[in-house]
Amino acid sequence: MKRLFIIVLCLLVGSVSTITFGAEGGEKGASSKAYEHASEKSVFNRMGDWFSTIGKSDEEKKTILEERRAKRAMKRAEKEAKKAEKETRKAKKETEKDAKELQKEAKKSQKSGSKGKKGKNK
Repeated sequence: MKRLFIIVLCLLVGSVSTITFGAEGGEKGASSKAYEHASEKSVFNRMGDWFSTIGKSDEEKKTILEERRAKRAMKRAEKEAKKAEKETRKAKKETEKDAKELQKEAKKSQKSGSKGKKGKNK
């Protein structure tokens, strides 16, 4: 009976750890599956909206909610813009690095090519 209990316990711990830590390649943060099901209307936003509209008329509620949604959309757009800018800077650095490496290789090949010609002419 003890063995059966220990085996079941080990299986449970193993299955929970693979689910929790995302065995899909050791990625950091939330998994891609979590982002697929995420929505812009999170619990925190809805609660904040609810607190801000308590006791307001319907018109006031609509305007408050629209303003808050617009602010969130602007924050998301800014965040995406910063992310895109960061990626472009990273790509630019990589291309500059590749260009420098190609220049070094070209100089090396010119030097080795010219040394070979001098040796053959003598």
